[in-house]
Amino acid sequence: MKGLRKKKLLWLAVLAALAVLGWKIGPGPVLLVAGMLAAALGALHGVQWVLAGRGLAELAALRAHHGFDAMAGELQARLGGPEAFRFVVMGDTRNNTAVASRLYKQAAGESPAVLFHTGDIVRRGNPGEFLRNHVPLLPLTGGAPLFCVPGNHDQGARRDFAAFKALYGDDRFSLDFGGCRFVGFNNCRKDRVDDDTLAWLRAELSKPGAARRFVFLHIPPVFFEETFAGDTRRRGFRKNQDAFHALMRECGVDEVFMAHIHGYATHLRDGVRYTLTAGGGAPLSGRIARENRNFHYVAVDVAPGGLRRTVVFLDGDRWARREE
Repeated sequence: MKGLRKKKLLWLAVLAALAVLGWKIGPGPVLLVAGMLAAALGALHGVQWVLAGRGLAELAALRAHHGFDAMAGELQARLGGPEAFRFVVMGDTRNNTAVASRLYKQAAGESPAVLFHTGDIVRRGNPGEFLRNHVPLLPLTGGAPLFCVPGNHDQGARRDFAAFKALYGDDRFSLDFGGCRFVGFNNCRKDRVDDDTLAWLRAELSKPGAARRFVFLHIPPVFFEETFAGDTRRRGFRKNQDAFHALMRECGVDEVFMAHIHGYATHLRDGVRYTLTAGGGAPLSGRIARENRNFHYVAVDVAPGGLRRTVVFLDGDRWARREE
């Protein structure tokens, strides 16, 4: 029972209640209740389907400033190609605007050139959530652009990531800045990391002109999850995980940033650092070591002499820093 998700437990409870009801009063009333429940769920899904299309035009109108192409051009025009700069990574804000706003404001104080979000920006992925709980936070970055990858909660009722793509223009990006290449992609579709995605990653990461490379996705590979999860349950992806890691090694990727399991973890594997940064506001996971179970972001300083990573986290109600 420990490994079952909350939704599965809820459905088991409903089925158990119906079984008890059928045993006491007969199958007729149970079938009636089951039919009413199915109708209610169908109506709810229909409403969500309709709402999934409302607000898309409003989000698309914001793309001229917040779309990937627009932000990349603005970043280059504003800062050019600096030898040293800082970027910030966070993930899993999931509609918790109280925590997310504190993180964005604190991150803005780091004077980052650019920020990245590792997905699960909102809870259900509909346009209204993006407009209410994400767009108002964007000015809190202090003018630095925010590049996001979608999480599984950002797909929306139609499972097409329409709201995310309406705002950002695509569900993947490739950005060159300050001698670094930043590549982010959607691995929350059914196949997670398929062969076409690996081919796209290889093409982007193999382009010349970058001294360092960073990759962003939402769901981690299982081999990384096994380094920090305190149980045997696995939520990461298995298909193509070995091919994915081989590609990261081959292309000289410095660090892969992920989310999905709420908290912080990091592990160096064959010269590639894998980092979980999923403390943006979603409920923190008991599967992660207590010292890494906090709301946080990761600040990375890039300089000719190397990289410096700092985890900035809420310790109670105060901010603390841990250099790694």
